Amino acid sequence: MSKKIITAKGLIKWYGKEVLALNKVSFEVDDGDFFVIIGPSGCGKSTLMKVMAGILDYEGELYIKGENMKDVPAYKRDISLMLETYAVFPHMNVFDNVAFGLRMLGKDKAEIEHDVKEAIELVGLSGLEKRSPLELSGGQRQRVALARSLVIKPSVLLLDEPLSHVDYILQRKLMEDFKTLHTKLGETFILTTHVQEHALTLADTMMVMNTGVIEQMGTPDEIYCKPRTVFAARFVGDISLFPGEVTSKEDREYFVKTEFGELKALAPNGTDLVGKRLAYGIRPEFVKVGGEAASCENKYKVKLAGQYYLGNLVECMFEVKGGVILRATLSPETAINLRLGETYAVGWHSEDAILLEKPSVVEGLNIEEVIYGK
Repeated sequence: MSKKIITAKGLIKWYGKEVLALNKVSFEVDDGDFFVIIGPSGCGKSTLMKVMAGILDYEGELYIKGENMKDVPAYKRDISLMLETYAVFPHMNVFDNVAFGLRMLGKDKAEIEHDVKEAIELVGLSGLEKRSPLELSGGQRQRVALARSLVIKPSVLLLDEPLSHVDYILQRKLMEDFKTLHTKLGETFILTTHVQEHALTLADTMMVMNTGVIEQMGTPDEIYCKPRTVFAARFVGDISLFPGEVTSKEDREYFVKTEFGELKALAPNGTDLVGKRLAYGIRPEFVKVGGEAASCENKYKVKLAGQYYLGNLVECMFEVKGGVILRATLSPETAINLRLGETYAVGWHSEDAILLEKPSVVEGLNIEEVIYGK
């Protein structure tokens, strides 16, 4: 059984009397986990990080390594926080920036020399010890901030949106670095992001947040393949979603009346959804086009309305009717033969569809509001 390094019970955080940033948030983090918190701006990700780091007060209970953190100051929490802005000191060189935390802890000179050198090597900045942050690239400054966070050897490293301010190529390189460092150090990493690619790539465990509450927790595969709410399905991975009503069932196959038409889906075990209003979803990688659609239980004729070339794949947007869009991801070799404005056969298997009754854990929302982002 995994040891829990962080346990949160009913965390509440208000900003003033009007903004509820955390609404009874409860979760656990396994020791050594790469734990990723994902959600839109304003969902409470950074607030939660600052609560764990000891920067913000809170209601509820927070335990780190089994110890209640109420009234425990930040410097006694065995946690290091790397902020989105990096907060590198411009008047200090690289060495002194990295050494800052060790000096604050009163470490002796020899220990500081050894540990700073080790941290700088770990993040790939050897030879730049005397450089000013103003002489470094954005990616290098981020590595300075990372080394400064790692050098104190925290049990938990908090990374708040660390990939927000660097270009795409550097983001990919830093993702590789984070995974390598996590494996090498064996420490617990907790990272926030609003980008699904970052979360799916990095996480051992994902926690999807929405306006101060947790929508879903699980492995990336669980959340992507078995989302529990429309919000989770829509926020993690691309998906075509159609509001509809289940009209009937034959064996294990449901028939769902939607604006697209009648759609079929295999019934989840132990459920009876006949008469229920829900969201019908299909991930774009399961949508077949042309001859491959012939063997699918769901088959339709649709018009190609748009194409987006993404290198290894092409995202195709098919217009059904009334502006309803169906997404399909195809290989460039397949997509090159398609023409905008032309009508094509599309299809998918019933077993690949997702049926979602619950719009969100946030009270008062309906299916349409979450699907269309109203």
